[in-house]
Amino acid sequence: MNVQDWILAGMAGFIVGWIANNLTKSRYSAIINMFVGIFGAILMTFFIHILDIYPDRFFTTLRAAVAGSVVLLGLFHLTRAMEKVKK
Repeated sequence: MNVQDWILAGMAGFIVGWIANNLTKSRYSAIINMFVGIFGAILMTFFIHILDIYPDRFFTTLRAAVAGSVVLLGLFHLTRAMEKVKK
């Protein structure tokens, strides 16, 4: 993974985290949503690059980053919603 892939994954995770914060209108801070989005994007991009099966680096990195951040943000908000139900 080169520097451009790290930057692209971080920017995609930041943007998806910001969008998730605006869509959910949750009580969680925008910084937390952006951090979770960035972490998910970098994690998924790292796994995709380890598999080394991608033909096009830019769009594959972008798709993996968006998918990773969406999945991790979805899981994050789902667990928070389940905590509310338990109480």
